[in-house]
Amino acid sequence: MEWKVTLGVGGAVVRDGQLLLVHHAYGAKMWQIPGGYVKPEECAHDGVVREIYEETHIRAAVDGLIGVRHRVKEGDNSTYLIFRLTPLSSDDPIPDGREVEDAGYFSLAEIEAFSPDEIPALNKWVARCVLDKTPNMLLDQGDPDGLNRPYNLYIRP
Repeated sequence: MEWKVTLGVGGAVVRDGQLLLVHHAYGAKMWQIPGGYVKPEECAHDGVVREIYEETHIRAAVDGLIGVRHRVKEGDNSTYLIFRLTPLSSDDPIPDGREVEDAGYFSLAEIEAFSPDEIPALNKWVARCVLDKTPNMLLDQGDPDGLNRPYNLYIRP
């Protein structure tokens, strides 16, 4: 079996105590932080800035790395870096209309009200980390979404 190794990025963009989420037009069609795959020729922090702009037309600056999700399963070795960012303006997001059909800033209460069918568990943990200052930790989550895709989530102390 040939293994596929990927590096993905997600951006926790916080404005006025709210987290930027996008609603994808494909796949599970859930709310999640913007992000995607890093191109071979770019650094991870440049990739997250690019992905956020492509999906929402929001320009943002990276504040730092807040966590890493790592999964190894059936020929796929996937690492996903989660960055915290600050928007460079107070503009509202504009969905790209291709990958993203809706986007907006949400409070922690609004995010907590989403059902498991509306937002992946990982994105709720990110929201708690950046909006509620929930202590960071290593989470061996197994398969929190019940999709047979177990992973480990490392969030800085």
